Amino acid sequence: MDKTPHQLADERLVIADEYAKLGQKKVELMYKRAKFFTENRPNYKSDSAVERAFEITEDGLDLMVIREKMRSKEHKLSAIRTLLEVKNNEIRNQY
Repeated sequence: MDKTPHQLADERLVIADEYAKLGQKKVELMYKRAKFFTENRPNYKSDSAVERAFEITEDGLDLMVIREKMRSKEHKLSAIRTLLEVKNNEIRNQY
């Protein structure tokens, strides 16, 4: 289905809102990661080991999922932006 520029703009707003909410959750999880690091660093030989230990916690897995979702939404937003540019250029007979 070919979407109108208005529909694409609406979709872009929805995705941007979802992206912002994921960003808020990411900040919370990054805070938890920092707290985990501070509390657990003495128990590990390296910073990398602490990172790996955090990654297998529920919060660590959530953080990885959120990062991937945000990356996916960035690509969707970029694709919509490009499509809107093409449609606007078509309207002006410039494409």
